[in-house]
Amino acid sequence: MSKRKSQIEHDHLVEMLGNSLYAHNRNPKVEDLSDIRADVDGFKRPDKLTLAEGEEGDTPDATAMGEQFLIYEVETPDSIAHEHTEKQWKLFAKYAEENNGVFTLGVPPMAMGDARRRLKELSITAKVIPLP
Repeated sequence: MSKRKSQIEHDHLVEMLGNSLYAHNRNPKVEDLSDIRADVDGFKRPDKLTLAEGEEGDTPDATAMGEQFLIYEVETPDSIAHEHTEKQWKLFAKYAEENNGVFTLGVPPMAMGDARRRLKELSITAKVIPLP
């Protein structure tokens, strides 16, 4: 079964994010990141995050350890309004809040406004970064 175009775009963005997290460590002016994970081939897969024992939970697109636990979710323009996306964002934001973490949403530059509006509608706190 072939992947849909938006899934291919999503996976490409996740790979770019994972590579940029590794590149981050080459900058001597910023803190090093450790245990960098991304949910694409070539990387160790992030752990599934849950809020309570026995809950189903979900796996973010990427994670890393810095001064705080960093949780990343990547969206394409067509996935921002999905119900599944809302559930993931709520879980990852709450997990970050409860575990001294930071939830960051990565989207293509043209989708940053849509992502910020959707986060506001859902009362979710997250950083939004552009992914080329």
